[in-house]
Amino acid sequence: MWNELFINRNIKYRDILIFALIGVIGYKLIDNYNFFFDIGRKVLSIMSPFIYAIICAYILNPVVSFFENNFKTKRAISILITYFIIIALIIIILFFTIPSIVDSIVNITREMPAYVEIIQKWINTLLQNERIKTLIVQAGLLNKLQEMSSQIGSVTIGLLQNFIMYLLSFTSNLVSVIFGFLISIYVLMDKEKLLKRARTITYMIFNEEKGNKLVTFIRTYNKMIGVYIGIKAIDSAIIGFISLIGLLIVGEPYAPLIALIEGITNMIPYFGPLIGEVVGAGVAIFVSPMKAFMVFILLLCIHLFDAWYLDPKLIGKKVGVSPLGIILGVAIGGGFWGPFGMLLGSPTMATIKIYYEKTVEEFRKKNPGLVKKESLGEIDL
Repeated sequence: MWNELFINRNIKYRDILIFALIGVIGYKLIDNYNFFFDIGRKVLSIMSPFIYAIICAYILNPVVSFFENNFKTKRAISILITYFIIIALIIIILFFTIPSIVDSIVNITREMPAYVEIIQKWINTLLQNERIKTLIVQAGLLNKLQEMSSQIGSVTIGLLQNFIMYLLSFTSNLVSVIFGFLISIYVLMDKEKLLKRARTITYMIFNEEKGNKLVTFIRTYNKMIGVYIGIKAIDSAIIGFISLIGLLIVGEPYAPLIALIEGITNMIPYFGPLIGEVVGAGVAIFVSPMKAFMVFILLLCIHLFDAWYLDPKLIGKKVGVSPLGIILGVAIGGGFWGPFGMLLGSPTMATIKIYYEKTVEEFRKKNPGLVKKESLGEIDL
């Protein structure tokens, strides 16, 4: 009896000591969070080439597999061909596309005061019409219109400068990117071994049943990412190229910049094409209103071609998510993780839909009575 009380008392004291120790450690962690954040940033900086390597290998793996499976080439030869193509594309982009885009940004920034003056003249001409001026005054938009004309220059310059700073920040990590690009070769060479080890670690952390569920989920999500983002990237590259050709035909001086914007924004479902059209017309309006109208109509026609023909041909019903579901996924993903979240919105919703349908199917099998009532129209599942 006394032994049991003594043991229980010791257990209580031990729990109190453990709780106090956790509290002290937690307080020290919070009190010295800058120190631990610095350690985390240092570790992330050291690991960044390996993170880039995994991302690069993940992106290039379908291309390597394509050559390996369709042309029956060895893994090393497939990797060599893939990296030769990628390096060639990078060289073409660096020498032909990037300089013209930078020149376009520099020209817009340099000529911005003249563009602002032109916009101010348009507004003054618009306000000379008494009927339009009366409508604007009654709507309380006169001050807003004048403020917008004075701020549009600084806002545009700020956006362009941020874009240039983003490019510079990317080039500042160029050593890590190149190092990661080289490491990705070894990741692709040993991908089966790495995946096997990852599965082993998964089974070590979880039991077999939960490990299998997690592996199945990752495979499903990976398939949806490949179906949507991989094919959508090809679709967006085609749209960007078509936009470049069309813009050069209509004589748009900022054609490379607008085509790049079109290709990037086209990756975002539903919202992206509209953003691309508005931004493209906004850049072209600095040349002339008629040029902006022509650019808008051209981009609209290209996106209609994409929506009605090219996108269904490439993606079709492979994702299988309703427009409302995709818009919801893009909105939530963009709200939490920005452009990266927008890209993952559609494959995430597609994966959720697959698991939802599996759950509903299991529920129907376990509840045949409800299924029978549903078939008779007595209940809606």
